[in-house]
Amino acid sequence: MNRFIVKAAMLLTVFIGVNIVLLFGLSENGSDYLYEYNHKLQLLDTVGQPRIIFMGGSSAAFDNDSRTIRDSLGCNVINFGLHAGIGMRIPLEDGLRSIRKGDVVVVQIEYANFFNGGNGEPEALPAFMTATKWREWNRLNANQWMKLIQGIPRNNISNLVHLARRFKTGPNVAFVYTKDGFNEFGDEVSHLNYPSQKYLPTGKKNTKAINTDFIEWLGHILAQYEERGSHVIMMPPACIVSCFNESYNDNVKEALETIHYPYVIEPSYMALDDDYMFNTGYHLNREGVRKNTANLIRVLRDCVYGAAIGHINTYSPESGD
Repeated sequence: MNRFIVKAAMLLTVFIGVNIVLLFGLSENGSDYLYEYNHKLQLLDTVGQPRIIFMGGSSAAFDNDSRTIRDSLGCNVINFGLHAGIGMRIPLEDGLRSIRKGDVVVVQIEYANFFNGGNGEPEALPAFMTATKWREWNRLNANQWMKLIQGIPRNNISNLVHLARRFKTGPNVAFVYTKDGFNEFGDEVSHLNYPSQKYLPTGKKNTKAINTDFIEWLGHILAQYEERGSHVIMMPPACIVSCFNESYNDNVKEALETIHYPYVIEPSYMALDDDYMFNTGYHLNREGVRKNTANLIRVLRDCVYGAAIGHINTYSPESGD
């Protein structure tokens, strides 16, 4: 028995050691999608006012045309959306440090965050920490550390696959998640050149309970945004109808009302036909981006005006363009 325990301990030690070496030795993939976060941080610090800042996951990154929004509303636009897998706690905490009086902050949170605590997921956190040079690693909470550790082996396998692809010859005709796919506003635009993929809905309706810790934290940090003179607009994320039917339940809307940051529009208004999907329920194709951007402009034109006069009007799509 003692021999078994010793062998098991040795194997565990080797496993941990190998993964640590691979994590820090192979993961310097500077073209990784998550490296874009560093660029987005620069945008928060350098882009002048007036400005609208989109906070969210990849739904914001893939679905918004910031140039068109800028030209239509007459203000600078920063797309700070990146990946739901890193959660919402880190981006919103980082954004708070660079917020300025007069900023309009549009918060579009993918629905899963309301149920999983907004702490991120194992498949994204290790790569994200590497991409950001482990900046402020000491601010991670226990849940984030647990998910980070769980994801390290998977992250190492992904890096090994990436390393192997360097030796692959011939043109790459498939869409690849990379930081080079973003434009100067922080929009992911490279996917617009690829055909849509088929979406396979699970047919399972989300009936989970809201994570109350996340809701309380969200209310607290959004209040800090407004204390610093910004105006917060809570909007549902763009997605396709099948994704919306699976991911959303009315507990989200009710929870936001309890912290006094209700949606300014009915969540179903941001759900587009399945034909507008690119490769996931939250990623839209070229026509979907165009349609979603037009929807955003209609809503924000009313909301930004409301912010300018000290209040906000709940938008109704029946009110016209």
